[in-house]
Amino acid sequence: MTTESLPLILEDNKGERRETHTARLAIRLEGRELWLEADGKGGLLIYAESFEEDTEVPLLVVRPQAVNQLGLSLELEPAEVHEHGPDCGCDHH
Repeated sequence: MTTESLPLILEDNKGERRETHTARLAIRLEGRELWLEADGKGGLLIYAESFEEDTEVPLLVVRPQAVNQLGLSLELEPAEVHEHGPDCGCDHH
């Protein structure tokens, strides 16, 4: 893990902003944590917690390339086999 600080802008539903810094942050989605962390090269690592292992593998790396361009690197894992139903959350039913 890098110790580079991420500048954050937090905005509430009234549009009021607050600025702060953090080493990394997580957003909880569907009971899982999606982590954001500086990669030490001017980019941003985005990764999800792993239930199977203690390792954290980046899912997406975003790096500024030019004024209006970003470089993206994406890593995909195979999806688990499951029964489709109204509660599976995959929108394939």
